Amino acid sequence: MEKIGRYDTSGLTEAQFEPGSRGRVLKNKLGIKRKREMDEAESVALKVALDTLLGMYDEKHRFTAEDIRKMHKVGVGRIADA
Repeated sequence: MEKIGRYDTSGLTEAQFEPGSRGRVLKNKLGIKRKREMDEAESVALKVALDTLLGMYDEKHRFTAEDIRKMHKVGVGRIADA
């Protein structure tokens, strides 16, 4: 019998794969099952985030915790629209 350690994460949502993805795509809100499609969605989200963030801040900006919270939300929800 294999001993499961206290760091086993297999039961967490973050460790679950999208049904039909053959264990290649983590569970996601968009229901994407194909790795190529997920790679494309992630690329689009990164571009949206970078474009948005580069327009929001200049070299003199002093970052706050609220700025970091906003950064984590940029691009989320816009993937499906692209």
